[in-house]
Amino acid sequence: MTTKFLLLLGPSGVGKTTIIKKLREMDTHFVYISPYITRKLRASEADKVYVSNKKLDKLVADGKILVVNHLYGIRYATPKERIERAFKRNEFPLLDWPIDRLDVMQEHFPGRLFRVYVRPPSLKVLRERLEEDSRDTDQTRLKAGTDELKRLKRGEYDHLIDYRVTNPTSSSEAVAEKIYKRYLSAIGEDC
Repeated sequence: MTTKFLLLLGPSGVGKTTIIKKLREMDTHFVYISPYITRKLRASEADKVYVSNKKLDKLVADGKILVVNHLYGIRYATPKERIERAFKRNEFPLLDWPIDRLDVMQEHFPGRLFRVYVRPPSLKVLRERLEEDSRDTDQTRLKAGTDELKRLKRGEYDHLIDYRVTNPTSSSEAVAEKIYKRYLSAIGEDC
């Protein structure tokens, strides 16, 4: 068995965090690659690691970071060591990832990615989810998500996606089960 890095793609507010939680509950082989972030953690963010900008700069300089993404004024850094350790242990590394930065992962893990695009059932639902979350006060996330979904519809991402799934409201467990089955098939495991 050759494990793959499961990347969940899709706009902010589509439910990737909840799906990740469900996948980890289904199989302890899934290992969330906790990113470093330069914003203080919210109470619900137990799987991220806060670091100062200075500390992150040092981690980058020491070669411990695969990539730094800039999203909504925050720096998110992906640690190399945890991914490599997961592969050595035949664990299933897992991370939500911006589709416009897939080139980084494809360069570092050629043939080792399983890329799942998670869509909302509609733009209306995405808007409602982002409003409930109350982090999108200036609608930056909604605008970015709307643009990304338009590009998806035009087929601009077709070559980057292994599997697509829609995440209806209150269906994250069923969606996680679909992703899990496809992932196992992709790594040659029986469901």
